[in-house]
Amino acid sequence: MISRPHFQKLVEQVRNFPPMKTAIVYPCDRDSLQIALSGQFAGYLDPVLVGPEARIAEAAAQAGLDLSRIERVDTPDEPFAAAQQAVALARNGAVSALIKGSLYPDDLMRAVAAPDSGLRGERRLTHAFYVDVPNFARPFLLSDAVLNIAPTLAAKREIVQNAIEMARAVGMTAPQVAVLAAVEGVTAALPATGDAASLAKMAGQGLINGAVVEGPITVDSALSAAAARANGIESKIAGEVDVLIVPSLESGAMMLQMLTAMFSALAAGVVLGARVPIVLASRSDTMEVRMASCVLASLVAHSMQIVEKRPAAAAAESGVRVAA
Repeated sequence: MISRPHFQKLVEQVRNFPPMKTAIVYPCDRDSLQIALSGQFAGYLDPVLVGPEARIAEAAAQAGLDLSRIERVDTPDEPFAAAQQAVALARNGAVSALIKGSLYPDDLMRAVAAPDSGLRGERRLTHAFYVDVPNFARPFLLSDAVLNIAPTLAAKREIVQNAIEMARAVGMTAPQVAVLAAVEGVTAALPATGDAASLAKMAGQGLINGAVVEGPITVDSALSAAAARANGIESKIAGEVDVLIVPSLESGAMMLQMLTAMFSALAAGVVLGARVPIVLASRSDTMEVRMASCVLASLVAHSMQIVEKRPAAAAAESGVRVAA
């Protein structure tokens, strides 16, 4: 069994939290039901199965799974209807996270992104992976390799800010962000280099908060101080990067596939930018990845709850009433 020392530290943190009330959306297959049961058994989740009860019961019977101790919310036998009901539960504060079951990601995200969903935050929806590579000195986040296909500069700014907040949620208190490109200099032939330089400048101007941001920088220089020296790069973050921002979804997905296939990396991810974290479990995800994503979602949800409490606490100390 592969050792995951970096991720194990996150597990130890989550064990100190109460189980996270979580909607499993349209859980009509074995894997979706298993993550509910496994998460409940591990103490990470307090699951709510949101979907058609008859179909869920049939899937459980075929898989030999006992759902008697898990709460269920019946919906019409239509994936988008289940997604809408799960979104309503999150909007009303009944659950603190959403996990995709056996529906298509678009069905769930369409319900989340709807103007009247009540789950949209100030920034766009983005995705970040927590990557734990065996024998690598430190974990890192990688964003965005799932939602934003060819992000504009404005979109990349929000991708960076969301990733910084997730980095802080998983214990990276002073995140160091590398905005990746194929080369380290700015060139018109590679527009991503100009975006990377602009993002670094934004951080210097306070338009991106809470982290040191460098770019453009190649992935080898970002991950290795020795490589940066060999490339003639002066960098404050080389070899100590917490967050990698990829130029596009395509480049990010290929980088992630290489890390998992060649180096047996654990890559668990969460959707950011909504009022609750969202896990878009893939059909190909192992149970290890699914459980790891639940742990991440718990940390992100816990961090969001702390942030939400701060204005109320500050108002209480000053005697000011905060409007609901």
